[in-house]
Amino acid sequence: MFSALSMDETIRKMCQDDLDGVMEIENLSFVSPWTKRLFEDTLASPITTSFVMKKGLYSIGYIMVYSVADEAHILNIAIHPDHRGKGHASSLIQHALSYFDEQGVREFFLEVREGNMIAIRLYQRFGFEKIGKRKRYYPETNEDALVMCLSVH
Repeated sequence: MFSALSMDETIRKMCQDDLDGVMEIENLSFVSPWTKRLFEDTLASPITTSFVMKKGLYSIGYIMVYSVADEAHILNIAIHPDHRGKGHASSLIQHALSYFDEQGVREFFLEVREGNMIAIRLYQRFGFEKIGKRKRYYPETNEDALVMCLSVH
């Protein structure tokens, strides 16, 4: 179900030096991208853990998760358009789930655009289930968000 990383691909904790590459991915991926300041603030937060996927020296994807006690919330995940459809998002999600499982997290939450069927199917493959809806969650398009949850153990 999940892809393996090639020899020149790695996943590691994100650091300040990764932000230029992450911002490029963010701007190519979202209608209303996060600002660099928001990434900096999130990266500096003690409750947030972020991972970046590198191919050689280049950032090709990232995932940002905050956690409190035994709950975690996936804030943001994106793959560079040139690297989509190769299982990289699955690898990032699996990496994050494994990391947080070791930290004692038992429930994962996320919001996803109701019309983003590719992402919804990806999350469902990991066992995420729809538990609610946030009306007009995305103000730039007035699109609703599905709230999804994964309970482990």
